[in-house]
Amino acid sequence: MESPNITSREGGLEKALTQRQIAMIGIGGAIGTGLFMGSGIAIGYAGPAVLISYLIAAVVAVIMVFSLAEMAVAHPTAGSFGTYAEMYLNRWAGFVVRYTYWIIEVVAVGGEAIAVGLYMGFWYPGVPVWLWSLAFGVVLVYVNCRSVTNFGSFEYWFALIKVVAIVAFILVGLIHVFGLGTGAPVGLHNLTGLPGGFMPHGFHGVWMGVLMAELSLKVVYGVREAGEGGGD
Repeated sequence: MESPNITSREGGLEKALTQRQIAMIGIGGAIGTGLFMGSGIAIGYAGPAVLISYLIAAVVAVIMVFSLAEMAVAHPTAGSFGTYAEMYLNRWAGFVVRYTYWIIEVVAVGGEAIAVGLYMGFWYPGVPVWLWSLAFGVVLVYVNCRSVTNFGSFEYWFALIKVVAIVAFILVGLIHVFGLGTGAPVGLHNLTGLPGGFMPHGFHGVWMGVLMAELSLKVVYGVREAGEGGGD
C-alpha cells in the first residue's frame, strides 16, 4: 500500500524533458566514458567469452529496465527505486538503497574521470591525468547545475555523440571482419584460435567480465536516468 506521506514528500515529476531527450538520455546514459577501457579489461578476464559476459549483463539490464518502468508508471515519483524500496519494504530499505546508489555513483564517476584523464593523456602526454579529471569534473558539475531544460539539451547531444561513436566502431569492426573493401577478411577464427580457446579463464573469467560489463555500461545509472527522465 502506497504511503501518502512518501508521495507528498517526493512531489512527483515535473516532466520538463522532451520524449526525444528522454530516449537519448536513456540510451546514452548506459554508455559510460569508461566503456572501451572497461571492455578491454573485461576481455582480459574472459577472453573471447566476454561475449557471454556482456550477454548476461544485458539480460540483467533488461530485467531492471522493465521492473523499474512498471513501478515508475504505478508511482511516478522523483525518488525512483529508493522510494519504491521504502514503499514496499520499509524506511531502512529505502535508506540503504539510496545510499548504496550514491556510493556506486561516486565510484563510477571517479572511475570515469580517471578514464577521461587517461584518454586525454594519449594526445597530451605532458598534462597530468588528475588535471584533466578535475577539468572535466568541473564541466560535469556545471552541466548538472543548469536547469532541467538546458541539462536535457546538453545530455541529448552528448549522448548522440556516444551513440554515433558506438555505431561507427561497429561498422569499422564489420568491415575488418568481412574484409569489405579492405582486402583479406580477418574472420572469426580469433574467437577460438587464441591460446586457451574461447573461454581461457573458465566461468570465473566470464563472471569477472560481467562485473566489468556492468561497470563500463553503467547499467544502474542508465536505468535511473531512463526511469527518472521527467526530471523535477
